[in-house]
Amino acid sequence: MMKFKLGSAYFAILGVITLAFGGLEVVTGLPGIEGLSTGALEIPPDLWRGIIIFFAGAFITAGAFKLRDIHGLGMSTFGSIMLWIIAGCDIFTRIMESIPNGAGGLNSLEGFLATYGPPYSPALFLLPFSLVIFYFIKEVEK
Repeated sequence: MMKFKLGSAYFAILGVITLAFGGLEVVTGLPGIEGLSTGALEIPPDLWRGIIIFFAGAFITAGAFKLRDIHGLGMSTFGSIMLWIIAGCDIFTRIMESIPNGAGGLNSLEGFLATYGPPYSPALFLLPFSLVIFYFIKEVEK
């Protein structure tokens, strides 16, 4: 019982943070506004991506308040899956950027590893925190 109360609070906070990052991506995706970059975080100017992350946060937050119910858990899981798809695209992009193109192209080890360093998108920051949903899926199955 207490696990689900803590889980509801956890996913409510995660959902609100995801909503905020999605809102920032939507704002930076508007014409005339460039992306934001501070330290290890980079918010790219992509409107569609921001809309997806925003609604992922909305689903996670809405499901967090009914986490013990299968419908609430499903909403949070759906929002997490939306976040995982965006993060997976970011990971795939980083892998593809590290591979040199052209017949004569060689990439040094330093250049190869530099593509995996910061700055990271919000979806990559939120990815490990959203994996907690697997614990609650297992708990509901019991």
